[in-house]
Amino acid sequence: MDDKSRQEIVVARKLAQEGSINARSLIRSISDTGSFDEYGALATSDDDSDGNNYSDGLICGIASVNDKSVAIAAYDRGIHNGTQTDRNMRKLAKMIYLAQKNRWPFIIFLEGDGARRDEPLLPPPIINYTRARWDVLEGLTELSGWVPTISIVTGDSHDGHAAIAFLTDLVIATKGSSIGSINATRVTSRSSEELANRGEVDVIADDTVDAIRTCKSLLSLWYESVNEFEEPDEAANISSIVPPNRRRQYDMRKVINAFADKNSTLEVGSRWGSSMVTAFAKLYGRSVGIIANQPMSARAGAIDSAAADKASRFIECCDSYGFPLISFIDNPGYMVGPEAEAEGMARHHARPLAALHQRNVPLYSVQIRKAYGLGPYAMSGFGTSRHVPDLRLAWPSVESAGMSLEGAAYLVKRREIKAASTPQEAREIRDLYAEEMRDASSGLNAGRTFSFDDIILPEETRPRIARHLIRTPRRIPSRKVRPIDPK
Repeated sequence: MDDKSRQEIVVARKLAQEGSINARSLIRSISDTGSFDEYGALATSDDDSDGNNYSDGLICGIASVNDKSVAIAAYDRGIHNGTQTDRNMRKLAKMIYLAQKNRWPFIIFLEGDGARRDEPLLPPPIINYTRARWDVLEGLTELSGWVPTISIVTGDSHDGHAAIAFLTDLVIATKGSSIGSINATRVTSRSSEELANRGEVDVIADDTVDAIRTCKSLLSLWYESVNEFEEPDEAANISSIVPPNRRRQYDMRKVINAFADKNSTLEVGSRWGSSMVTAFAKLYGRSVGIIANQPMSARAGAIDSAAADKASRFIECCDSYGFPLISFIDNPGYMVGPEAEAEGMARHHARPLAALHQRNVPLYSVQIRKAYGLGPYAMSGFGTSRHVPDLRLAWPSVESAGMSLEGAAYLVKRREIKAASTPQEAREIRDLYAEEMRDASSGLNAGRTFSFDDIILPEETRPRIARHLIRTPRRIPSRKVRPIDPK
């Protein structure tokens, strides 16, 4: 190579790195020092008059995160507003190809205005135009269920950027960012916070530092390490979280934090489907997925359409990536009535039932208090003839029935209640029957009738399930089990 050619390359590479400081800083922040190998650093668009807008608005390559390989990309708002072109989408398609071939996780930072409006059309045949865009979108569907894909929305992201985000497994967005569309006359977008309330964004991060920390936590689940873990500080007091008074609510998140390894819980979808908690965590260093009813919610843990959708997609994600499932049950059943019907409950209720039946990973269920109606089916698959939980546990506070015991009293004791001389007498008849049935289905009696595999004390939950995890090493399927349902 002559000196002139060498100098041209050196200058071009220097300009490339100087022209995309923000996008590169994101990649540097998440990558191990010196590990990033860039693809297409010198690429420019055909209409770039001075030839200095290197990378064409997209920084991408292969890097290491905690010594593990990832395919990574970041759109650069500083170059043509981070827009998409045939050239930079071909770069992105190459990253997706490498992620698929090598089974590397795929991470993308998103901020920009979608397709570049003034990009010159490619020469005929016209059918080749936009092929790279389809290579990306179809490539992301191929990655679904094969390797974890994570998008991090760091600013306003429109059109094609939104399409990319919602084809990834998990969407992390910083506060103040937005996702939407843009055209010649106006911008239509929604804040990430609003989208999180609708289930379209999984995690709201305080800033890019928090977003990167969250992303690294998710990657650590895929590359689990069972050698290091800490007992949670709350483990010894887990039995005090659930009040003795069955009418009092409690926060299921406290139960999860007292069960999982210290500082390992990462909740996703916390801002929607509030009657259902879905969280990744670790138990004795093993990566697990947790679904749990939330008695503190407005619907007291009853499963509505949003909760059903939230649980089913999370189950699919865990099953695809070999994460054992743990369910904590305190559930008055599915929501019923005109409002639930208007939300499509009849259609949505089947989704967690189907997801649980089709799973391949172990499932361990823990019933804490109530499980009425289809609640046990939706939370563990119990009651089916085939795919039952590998281990079905209950705490002494358990109560189970085909419907609420008070509601059942109105059916069984209908004549006595109608014949009561006062409303107070009617309530007493109802409550007496409910209490008798509650005693009949108590933890001790449930154990005697083998209604559960075992009735355990709350503090035994963590070590009991951990022993089962040790007996069942994680198996990541050699072939894709299933795609994960898009949002």
